[in-house]
Amino acid sequence: MITGEQTEELEAFHLFQSAIDVSKNGLLAFVVKSGATDVIHFLSTENDKINNTIQKDYLIYISSPKFSDDGNKIVFHAVDQKGFADIYTFDLLTDSLLRLTNDYFDDRDPSFGLDQNQILFSSDRTAGKYEKNYNIFSYNITSHQIDYVTYNKYNNYNPVLSPNKKKLNLTSDADGVRNIWQININDKKFSSEQKKVTRFLTSAFDPRFLNDSTLLFAGFENFSFHLYKLNEQPLVTDSISLVINNIPTSSQNWQAGIFRNSDKVQKLFYEKEYSLDFATGVVSTDPLFGTRGGAILALSDLLGDDKFIFLLYNSATVQSDILRSFNIAVQRVNLSKRVNYGYGVFNFSGNRYDITESDEFFYERSFGATTFLSYPISKFNRIEYTVTLMNQDREIVQGISSRKSVLLSNSVAYVHDNSLWGPSGPIDGSRWLFLLGYSSDIKFSNINYFSAIADYRGYARLGYTTALALRLALFYNEGKEARRYFMGGSWDLRGWPRWSIRGEKMWLSSVEFRFPLIDHIQIKFPIFDIGFFGIRGAAFFDMGSAWDNKYETTYGSVGAGIRFNLFNVLVLRYDMGKKIENDFTEFQNGLFYQFFFGWDF
Repeated sequence: MITGEQTEELEAFHLFQSAIDVSKNGLLAFVVKSGATDVIHFLSTENDKINNTIQKDYLIYISSPKFSDDGNKIVFHAVDQKGFADIYTFDLLTDSLLRLTNDYFDDRDPSFGLDQNQILFSSDRTAGKYEKNYNIFSYNITSHQIDYVTYNKYNNYNPVLSPNKKKLNLTSDADGVRNIWQININDKKFSSEQKKVTRFLTSAFDPRFLNDSTLLFAGFENFSFHLYKLNEQPLVTDSISLVINNIPTSSQNWQAGIFRNSDKVQKLFYEKEYSLDFATGVVSTDPLFGTRGGAILALSDLLGDDKFIFLLYNSATVQSDILRSFNIAVQRVNLSKRVNYGYGVFNFSGNRYDITESDEFFYERSFGATTFLSYPISKFNRIEYTVTLMNQDREIVQGISSRKSVLLSNSVAYVHDNSLWGPSGPIDGSRWLFLLGYSSDIKFSNINYFSAIADYRGYARLGYTTALALRLALFYNEGKEARRYFMGGSWDLRGWPRWSIRGEKMWLSSVEFRFPLIDHIQIKFPIFDIGFFGIRGAAFFDMGSAWDNKYETTYGSVGAGIRFNLFNVLVLRYDMGKKIENDFTEFQNGLFYQFFFGWDF
């Protein structure tokens, strides 16, 4: 009916936190995160269109809206900017919002009661000998009076009435776990007896009446959640299936303690503790450093707005070059402000293959610092500005000829990403980037060029784990000693030797059909088990080319492969197929076989 997590309007659903409701007029009310706050959308089940939305800047979190019997009002629980959890109603006819409670008690799970003026809800405002326990209360909208419906030493939640207003069902932990209990209603008065309906050893949640005699609810059993339907049956009354509510005559609330102000001022500093967020393989292409890849690790503090990112890789091709071909980059990113910012240092060294005079490689060491500003328009779109200052020492002929430069690079980019990921890479949504940049040698004037990058990746989901992926990319550098781009290998033009296709200009297109092969493999040992999941297959068709001044030929490949997710840290890739050679006129003899690592594009 509706999909989310790809637009700002439907940024994120609250899994296991908020229920939905449908009015008798076919209007579906549901809660999603949109921007900085939660919103309630009203979706017409006739045309699948959202025709109304409730969004208030001061309502941060919203949960479980429920319609009145006539479908003209909803009641819901929301948390405001002060942290108060209170009950609200919204009139769809007058487009008016009414706050019913406004205090520090935790009011939740509201629903309409015996008439349009009564609201039933769960709250910890219980006073007396059961102080601070969650009980069920009724609120009269006209008189603003709050009364007890239950009063016991247990926690009671989720009140819901039967259509004929003869029964009130709720969930309670009276027997140690959450089960569904029932209170009979006679002459619009709630009975003092609370009888057990379900007998789960795990838990039951969120009861709803399908009709006067049939109950639907969620339950947890065998390590998973299920939906259950229960037809009306006689309730067994015994000491463990019955709770008596002795309702007090006065509806007082417990009062919070008061903290007196002190004339002493003490300044406390927040001490940050960092933990590992993820570690994985990565590949990237940009106009300054060309194509590079390796291992990336990310750390963040408890709040998640202060991050450290480490990139490590080695570009050595022989053992003797391991130490002088070690590459590292460290970047710190701060997300606490409206404009995010970051800075870092790097040292890249090793053999490079972008020399324009020949196909020979040279040794190059680059070190410096970079800083950037990022303005998030929404969760899925942002504008970035990056400045990099780099000292570059290029050894054209070892020990004889060299070229030095101090390179200053500026770039601005627009980035979009609303992709949804599977075990080996994205399977839905799209990602694209458009970048403009300028780089110049500010000391020796050896380098001076501008850059443009356009990279689009789209994913059409054909099934739950099946997708068709498309990539279209253009990389363009123009000017004095412009950096060359590399292509070839498992990350882009498959079948061709890694980084064998080079040029200041480069284009690439890939079409890939992604499908599941094996969802889960469990290997059992006497002491422990090892599980592997997310083994995926792919059929691909790649084509592209790279050139400096004159376009020469077009390269291509076609084939299939396997992707294996190793403990959610690394994706191993094995491809086989045929290269398309001689300007797309013939296939190679035999097949190519290629093993490498990295996520799908």
